[in-house]
Amino acid sequence: MTYEKIVEKLQKAYAKSEGWDIGGHKAIQINVSGEGEGALYIEVSEGKFNVQPYEYYDRDALVTISSNVLMDIIDGKEEPADAYGAQKYSVSGDFETANKILALRTVSPVKKTVKKAADDAKKTTKKVAKKAADETKKVAKKATEETKKAAKKATEETKKVAKKATEETKKVAKKAAEDTKKVAKKAADKTKKAATTAVKAAKEGANAAVKVVKEEKAAEKKAEEKKPVEKKAEPVVKKEEAPKAAPEAKKEEAPKAAPEVKKEEAPKAAAPAPAAPAAAPEVKPYKKPVAIKPADNK
Repeated sequence: MTYEKIVEKLQKAYAKSEGWDIGGHKAIQINVSGEGEGALYIEVSEGKFNVQPYEYYDRDALVTISSNVLMDIIDGKEEPADAYGAQKYSVSGDFETANKILALRTVSPVKKTVKKAADDAKKTTKKVAKKAADETKKVAKKATEETKKAAKKATEETKKVAKKATEETKKVAKKAAEDTKKVAKKAADKTKKAATTAVKAAKEGANAAVKVVKEEKAAEKKAEEKKPVEKKAEPVVKKEEAPKAAPEAKKEEAPKAAPEVKKEEAPKAAAPAPAAPAAAPEVKPYKKPVAIKPADNK
């Protein structure tokens, strides 16, 4: 069907619908799509309908519909409310006015009252409201799902960040513990070394003290050995070999003719006494030999 035939059919249909008062001057523009594509308008003024093949800028509503659906509505095969509920056309602007004008095609006051048109409009309005409510529910449901997804994602991200922070904290704590162990070990080694040094120093001090004591004792012993030898320190002469008539030497008198004995040298044999029947016995020296008093020639 061509655009011109569509306009002509609407003019004939609405020519039979005169006598309706739908609340003053009203006008809707219909954009036809598909076969016979084009724009036209339906104007209602004082109960009379006027269909023209033009755009109507000062319109109350804009209807976008295919030529097939429009012809079904004009021929009475489908009600405007049912077609709208099935999303077969759309309305921008005053939906109630657009629905009334579409519903009043080929209808006169004798066949159909304004009440019926109002009922149809109300029915359509309910469907539109229901559809709007359904759409609102869908949008709300989708928004809720999106919110849940976003919240879940945020929770997962928070967990990841928290896990990463925990791992970093563990690493830092582990490193700090290792550093503390190293410092403690180093301090312990230093303390051990210092203790070892102190013990060594104490041992050296003790050894030095012992050495000093030993040196002091050795000095005392040496000093004792340097003192004049008393009678008790004289070598013991065997009884068998001792001369019977050996004179008794005076205490603490050194012999005048006694030769001086060098240190660590064995003493020379003493001159025999003229009255002695045998030679004087050989005397064994001490570590530090002592001069032997010669016998008196009495």
